Order: sequence, then structure tokens, then C-alpha cells
Amino acid sequence: MLLCGSRFWPWPGTVHQVCDRLHRRHGDRIVFIEGRARGADMAGHSWCLAHGLGEDRHRCFPVDWEAERRARPSGWRAAGPERNTRMLAERPWLIVAFHQALDPRSGGTSDMCLRGVLAGVPVWLVTTPDPNIGRWISLDEFPPKRVARVRSQLHPLGLLPGPALAPSA
Repeated sequence: MLLCGSRFWPWPGTVHQVCDRLHRRHGDRIVFIEGRARGADMAGHSWCLAHGLGEDRHRCFPVDWEAERRARPSGWRAAGPERNTRMLAERPWLIVAFHQALDPRSGGTSDMCLRGVLAGVPVWLVTTPDPNIGRWISLDEFPPKRVARVRSQLHPLGLLPGPALAPSA
């Protein structure tokens, strides 16, 4: 399962509750995927470390933002969506996003949710300290131009349902 969320998520205990619940239900079969960003991701990362999960059950995808700024001064922001694509390539069966005010038009959590929905992965959005209060994200929430752009990025990588098409000449 992949967890993502706001860098300003104020309730790390909510992330821990979700991880506890999924771990109890799925035991050693569950693999946690996260981006080790500040906020919700770091709460998930800390939970995995506290529970002694090794690399076989905890996949972490941090971005070194300073190195990205040095390496590509005008394109460093692409590192976030690129990281989201790498996490999606791990083939999660569920995404749980933690965000109080998700904007379908922009943002890293929104990008991860869109990539997941396009790939056919169910995305549960938690918006309060209670992980039971949330909703499933659907594709029609996102602006069509953004959907088309992200779809064009994922399609050649084989991350969308159905066969990938060869690039046109």
C-alpha cells in the first residue's frame, strides 16, 4: 500500500492508526510505500521504522531537493512527479492520502492521487484525525488537461490499465 499526504498534516497518529489497521489485517504480506517527505509521509516512515520493517516490506522514495535544484535549476520541481511515478511502479494495491484540503489542480499529493486513479489503484482520502472519515477519489475530480498530461506520462511506462502502445513515429 502506498501512503502520501500533506507536508503539513497535523495528525501523525492518524497515519499510525491506518498503518496499524492494515498491518493487523494483512500481516507480513503488506508492503508500505512512502516518499519520506515532511508531514504524513514522515509519519508513515516513522511507523515503519518503529515496527522494524525491512526493505522487503518498507519502500522509501525520498527526494534530495537541494541536489535537484543544483542539478536542474529550472526543472527541479519535476522530481516530485518523477518520485510519484517510481512509487507507482511498485504496483500498490491501495493508496491512502492524508490531506485536509486536497486541490485537484495542483500539488504533490494531488499528483500522486491522480497517478494512482489513472493506474486503476483505489485512492482513499483521509481529511480529518479520524481515518474512517474520508472518501474515495475519482478521476472526474481532476481537470481534463491535467489528466491528459499525466496519462501521457504514464502510458509509455506501462503503468496504465491495458497494454502500452508503442510510441508513434
